[in-house]
Amino acid sequence: IAQWFSVGMTAAYAIGTVFGSPFVERYGRRPMLLFFSTANVIVLSFYVIFAAMESHISFIKYGCLLCFVIYGFNYGFGVGSIAWFLSSELVPQRHRSLMQSMTSAINTVILIILTFTILPLFSLIKAYVFLVLYIIPSSFGIFILYAYLPETKGREIYQIVAELKGKKSQRIMNADDHVETEESDIN
Repeated sequence: IAQWFSVGMTAAYAIGTVFGSPFVERYGRRPMLLFFSTANVIVLSFYVIFAAMESHISFIKYGCLLCFVIYGFNYGFGVGSIAWFLSSELVPQRHRSLMQSMTSAINTVILIILTFTILPLFSLIKAYVFLVLYIIPSSFGIFILYAYLPETKGREIYQIVAELKGKKSQRIMNADDHVETEESDIN
């Protein structure tokens, strides 16, 4: 059964990735990233609860498996794809390739650490390992993203960088909402 649910999780991830892309363009990066990241924290929390209850209610183990399938879909639909291109939308053009390389390198290092950490910790603290390695850090990250992550959909890089720098020296030129900014604001 576990192998079938593993296939189901992979299929859910693939389906989520394919169908999530149009929604990112429609609803924006920030709301989708925050919503689906929060949904994944909730799903992993249910996994921990179901795993803790498994010794008392045997059929609840299927809830654990279902949580992983839902997690795969959520990750593909709203977290995974956004995370790969969002970082390059937050920096000026000349820094995009560096930012993409840095985020890929950091992601790889974190994946290696988690891969070699999760099984030994799982044997010690069982499903609570997801609290330590995923739920708590992700919750903290979601609060930081909520506080500081600007929406990048439909915006020019100078507007995003100015918002990130906290500069409000932009001025409205005419009724068409043509925005002009000083070059020093985006460098």
